[in-house]
Formats: sequence, C-alpha cells, structure tokens
Amino acid sequence: MTASSRPARAFPGAVEVSPPRRPVSAVVRPPGSKYEANRLLAIAALTDGERRILGAPEGEDIRAAVAATRALGAETTESDGGIRVRGLPAPERAASGAAPPALADVGESGTLLRFLTAAAATSPTPVRIVGRGRLPERPLGGLVRALVSLGAVVETEGGGSVPLTVRSGEPGGGLRGGRAHLPTHETSQFASALLIASGRALGALEIELDGEPVSASYLDLTLSVMARCGATVERRGGPPGGRRLFVPAGTRFRPGASRVSGDWASASYLFAAAALAPGRVRALGLDGAPGAGEREFPETLRRMGCRVEERDGPDGSEAGFEVEVEGAAAGLRGIEADCARMPDSAPTLAVVAAFASGPTRLHGVEHLRHKESDRIAALRRGLAALGARTEFGGGALTIHPSDPPTDRAAPPVFDPDGDHRIAMAFALAGLRRPGGVRVLSPGVVAKSFPAFWDEVAGLGVRVRRVEAP
Repeated sequence: MTASSRPARAFPGAVEVSPPRRPVSAVVRPPGSKYEANRLLAIAALTDGERRILGAPEGEDIRAAVAATRALGAETTESDGGIRVRGLPAPERAASGAAPPALADVGESGTLLRFLTAAAATSPTPVRIVGRGRLPERPLGGLVRALVSLGAVVETEGGGSVPLTVRSGEPGGGLRGGRAHLPTHETSQFASALLIASGRALGALEIELDGEPVSASYLDLTLSVMARCGATVERRGGPPGGRRLFVPAGTRFRPGASRVSGDWASASYLFAAAALAPGRVRALGLDGAPGAGEREFPETLRRMGCRVEERDGPDGSEAGFEVEVEGAAAGLRGIEADCARMPDSAPTLAVVAAFASGPTRLHGVEHLRHKESDRIAALRRGLAALGARTEFGGGALTIHPSDPPTDRAAPPVFDPDGDHRIAMAFALAGLRRPGGVRVLSPGVVAKSFPAFWDEVAGLGVRVRRVEAP
C-alpha cells in the first residue's frame, strides 16, 4: 500500500471510524514530507539554475508552495516525474526595475508564509502575500523586523501579518548581509526562513538566536536540506542561552535533483493505529537522519509499551529507513514526553494517551495554541468527549484516561475546527472505542495528507461516510 499512489477520496459531511475486525497488519509508504518539500521548493526558487524535486507529496500546502515560487518569478513545471523549478538569477545578474506586485496566496500555511516572506525580501520586484483562516494570528513580527534590519522593504496593512507586500531594498535584488537577531520562543521557522533567503545574500549573514528554538528539529532539517543543495551553515557559540548561525559571503544554492523522503508526521498516524488497534505497521522510505522532524514519535510508543524496530532500507541509505511498530501486548502505559521536537505528532500522542493505563504528561506544547486552531483547546475538548480528564499549565498538557466504554455507545462527534491534525488524531480513537467515533469536515485532511482516509481503511479499519449530525 503506497499513500502517494492512492487517489484521495472526498468525504462530505462526516466519517465514522470503527475498530477493525482483526488486528491491523500492513506495510505502508507514507507520502513525502511536506516540510522537506516546502524547503526544497523555496530553495529551488532562489537557485540560479534548475532543481528537480522528486517525490513531493500532494496537498493544499504543497500546491500553494508551487504557486508561491511562480509569484517570486521562478519558472515551475509539474509532471509525474516531479517538479522542475528554474529559479531566480543571482542578484548580480538580475534585472532591476519597477513592476507591479505579484500576488501569492499561502492559504493557511504558517510555514509557507514565513519562507515566502523571507524569499520575497531577496526579490527586486514586490510580492504581495495573502492568506486565510487563522494565518493573520500566526507570529511574524520577529522575522519582519530582522528582514527590515537587513535592508528589505516590508509593507503591512495592520496587525503585522498578512496581507503584506515584500521586496528587496537592493536595486537588483538580494538580501543585504550583516547581523540579524531572531526570537526563538514562538517558532524555529523565522531562522529557517532567513537561512533559506541567505542563498541570495550580498554578503555574509550572521543570525543570532535568543535561545534554543521551539521545534528545533525543523531547524536541523533546514540545515540538512541546505547542505544537500550546496550551502553550508556554520554553527557558532553565542551568549548564555543563545546561539549563532553564520552563512559565508557568496553562498549560493546549486542546481540539481532532490528526492523527498517519507513524512514522519504522516507515518505517526499509522504507527498510532498499530498501538491502538492493536496491530503491526511497517513504514518504508523515511528519513533516518537523527534530526529528522517528528522522528522521535516511535520512541514514545516504545516507552508506552509498544515494540519498535528501526533499520536501514535495502540500499542502506537514510532515505530508505524503515520503522515497524507493534501494539503493546500488555497494554499501553502513561509516560512523560517532551514534544518540543515533534509538535505535529503531539495531538496524535495525546489521543493514544487517552487509552493508556495511567496519566501521560506532554511537555513543550505551549506553541500548539498558535497553529491552524488552538490545538490545546481542541485537544482538551476532544479528550473530554472520550472521557479523559486534562490539565494544562507550565507549557505541559496532562491526560488522565478514564475506563473505556465496554459497549457500543453512540460515537462521540469531533469537530476539528478546520484543523487537519486534530481531525486525523481523533479519527484514531475510533480504532479503540467500541462504538467508534465520527469526525466532521473530513476534507480538512487535504491540507497535508489527502489520502489519509484511504490509508486508514487500507489498514483494515472500518471507515464509512455518514451524514453530519
């Protein structure tokens, strides 16, 4: 079963997910990582030459990212063989001159908003960036201040976020070199965005971070992808509690080809299915690098009692990494887990914790309040519907599970409030709850995992369309 090869089904109304009739057993290939693909697309747009991106996933965020590269002035073509991007010429060769702003709609993607804002700051022509949903509430001010300090021109229309118009302050484009300070308590994406923009910097760039970044694994991913594209970033010491990143003058991304590895966040739902059903799921084609985003999720399941095996694929490469998760024979147990390096898997872990034998405390989740929804509030509402009691404080969420129902009570109904990860996480509760669960607005999964419902059904789980209540 290969996620990327399945045609995604549209589910209007609601879906009902019920426990499988037999133990889950499947070999899966998760879709390509949208995190990696977003970085590669932004880098390709700033590359003087062509980069071919293979294995990019489907989804609304990726479609928006492809359109954003065109708004920057890159030439993009898509085919079954991948995405070809011919990027902007180097600043010293770029033509200057006035032009009307190009329009870029980033949808609800906070990652794309930040990457595009920084990339547009290297463009000699302006880019007007718009979005929707909760995007105007997503933090952006720290990145904008850093870009302005480096010579970019940013025009906002109130609130400091979208809509905004961005361009380079240099005649032929590019980002003026120098030193920039970035806050890290809200997101690591500011640093990732500025690092990607350094591929069109006119001089050396030094980024001073004010502490350990939230979701630091995604900053590690940025550095890894940049290195694959020919740009090396030096990590340097800094003030107490801080750090510095240095990009030498003349750093440029080189043309070439890149294959997107499997997405750990998408795989987390399938691993959680093995833990809850219970059963066994083996995922192929993941990125085995130690710093890969969301890579720590299987280890949390191991500590909850599941059996987890990890190994290189047949070719021995990191991109061929395989992980197998088998449900806990003696039942799941509550744990303490740090979710700072796996923020997108935190909702999944919270739902798994609702079926453990004791309390689970998830640390490092404060920033989940600023995602597509307030995920802390959404988790607390949903977990209460499952009978679990929760506490939130000090940046940690504690889940106290209740005894699961033993009869086929009416399934609880979950409204994901437009959030794809909340929809997918609570759908998994249907694998364990005797009466199943219902999820409204199931089409929201198209943001990151369009084939989610098909993949869950492919595990042997009962997934059916029902009328919304």
